Amino acid sequence: MNKHYFNYIAILLILINFSACKKKAETVSEKKAPINVSVVAVQQNDIKEYLTFNGVTQYQKKENIRSNVTGYISWMKYKIGDNIRNGQTFASVRTKEQDALKEAVKIDSTLLKFIKPQSIQSNASGVLTVLNITQNDYVAEGDVLATLVQPKSLVVQVNVPYEYKDYVRIGTNCEILLQNEETITGKITSKLPTIDPLAQSQVFLIALPNANLPENLNVQVKTIYREDATAMTIPQTALQTNELLSEFWVLKIVNDSMALKQKVMPLLRNDSIVQVKSESLKVNDLVITEGGYQMQDSTIVSFKK
Repeated sequence: MNKHYFNYIAILLILINFSACKKKAETVSEKKAPINVSVVAVQQNDIKEYLTFNGVTQYQKKENIRSNVTGYISWMKYKIGDNIRNGQTFASVRTKEQDALKEAVKIDSTLLKFIKPQSIQSNASGVLTVLNITQNDYVAEGDVLATLVQPKSLVVQVNVPYEYKDYVRIGTNCEILLQNEETITGKITSKLPTIDPLAQSQVFLIALPNANLPENLNVQVKTIYREDATAMTIPQTALQTNELLSEFWVLKIVNDSMALKQKVMPLLRNDSIVQVKSESLKVNDLVITEGGYQMQDSTIVSFKK
């Protein structure tokens, strides 16, 4: 009897021990591995928020070269794109009367001075952009023969919605972004005293006397809207929000292993960083930038320091 009793007790102890080991193994196996993430430290930066407007290059000073006599173009050497100086001869014109005198010159040589073609001179210095004549063309007195622009008169014309009139004024510094990603710094130099009735925008001008740009080039003009020199900032990728954009938060690393959800209020932004305001976040705290999308609060994570 006693022998069977002890055997029963021994078997029972073995079963209890096996069950405990199984539960322990299941507990160990259920423990999740930490999620690998990328983190960055919260920083203090000088952040600027910009207003961006569309602009186009224009030459303000254009001059027409006109004919001062009626006749035929007997000489012209210039072509579009050539430079011409003030006072230089642009073309020569012979009149019908001069053609008629050619026979009379054979009889009276004193008439020779009257058959010399009339010179048409440029009244300004610049680059020829329009050419309306070729050699032997007939022109009347007052006809526009060519148009030239003065490169030093180049400006960027910017249309600014009237609602931003307090942020754009004469003397405002700006950046001009070209299509080849080149940037030119400039300053608002003047404005037109009229408003576009449809777009409700006002035209501002940026003088670029030393820029070698073609006319009618579309550009973007950036000017500072708001600025904070001591802003607490995080990368744009660290900021998370709900579908309604009504709540914003970051995932802050605590104890080098746990991600905690911290509410923040975004303020100024630029292309890469955003200024945030938070009672529980401070400079040098670590926040998740990659791997934290839809992550639950208090998740165990790992990262390279």
